[in-house]
Amino acid sequence: ISVLTMCRGARGGSERTRIGESQQAAEILGAELYLEDLEDTRISEGDPTISLISRVIESVQPTLVYTHSINDVHQDHRNTHRAAMVAARQVGRVYCYQSPSATVDFAPTRFVTIDEVMRRKLAAIDAFASQVAVREYLEPDLIEATARYWSRFGEGRYAEPFEVIRDRADVTSGSGAQRTT
Repeated sequence: ISVLTMCRGARGGSERTRIGESQQAAEILGAELYLEDLEDTRISEGDPTISLISRVIESVQPTLVYTHSINDVHQDHRNTHRAAMVAARQVGRVYCYQSPSATVDFAPTRFVTIDEVMRRKLAAIDAFASQVAVREYLEPDLIEATARYWSRFGEGRYAEPFEVIRDRADVTSGSGAQRTT
């Protein structure tokens, strides 16, 4: 797993704290963290955002990319989505996840059971202690309730919903290995 974070969250708290939280969450997930330094609340849908995402895609060679939904009230999330659509145009599978700032227009069509990783997901979110303390939508019971709700469309007790942008075989990698970013 590779995680690309476009900014260091200076507008939402201490940049040093937020960097440490991102690193800790990546460790919990067993992920490689790519941490960029775009200006928080001013991420563009063009360059340099497209170039940064393209560089990570070129390095990682993912067969699956997860990104924000266009159905999101946060401008950085919408712009990251638009930039990712350009940068990931050759990636076979692109899914959008539901962030806490997603709107009611978020319309998932794929539901993945996460029963086996739910505790690890909660631990990764809890790593962002500075945000958990001030953001009610990061409370564990709400996260569990949301995953429980989406499970009605899948199997298992908890599910993660995704909007599918593209779901085709990756013709460029030639291997069966799955890499995500």
